[in-house]
Amino acid sequence: MAHTTETVFSEFFLQELGFIFSDGSSNYLVECVGKLEETMETKTITKKCRGVVKKSRTKGSSGTVKVTAHLPYELKLKLYSMAEHATGVYGYGTESLHEEITITAKVLDEDDNVQYRAYPVAVCNTKSASVDDDATEVPMDELEFTVTADDNNEIVYQALEDDIDSTIAESWMESFTAELIAATA
Repeated sequence: MAHTTETVFSEFFLQELGFIFSDGSSNYLVECVGKLEETMETKTITKKCRGVVKKSRTKGSSGTVKVTAHLPYELKLKLYSMAEHATGVYGYGTESLHEEITITAKVLDEDDNVQYRAYPVAVCNTKSASVDDDATEVPMDELEFTVTADDNNEIVYQALEDDIDSTIAESWMESFTAELIAATA
């Protein structure tokens, strides 16, 4: 297995996004994607002696992930936990508890090297819509997610395709779990 970890990987192209629901009910792979933005937050602990910082340690704590893509209608209903009241009639309201999911991403660099990413998240933005009868381009859906630590206390996973086992690479996008990548050393 060739390793690309000694080369430069420059994020260049978002090829696809996966939406894996924690209840195992359904997973979606979306190829009509636009953008993925991640912003991780940290927590810094300092140790002071007589008002002077003697030690400082910073750890990851949470973050946000923003995506733009053309999402299937059924996926949007599920992300916002919209309840079906009659055949084809869905409602969003005070009982709509936003889903906890895992977002996976397949990112390429300029040389088509592949990097996989996975984020344990919950939908955090409000349901919104805008219709513009003067538009000449169909806008992509924009969603924001809160990144929350998983059972391994991780907030993001990433791997270069050339550096991981092929069974992990084949399963990453549609069925990523912490168990999939459990240490096998």
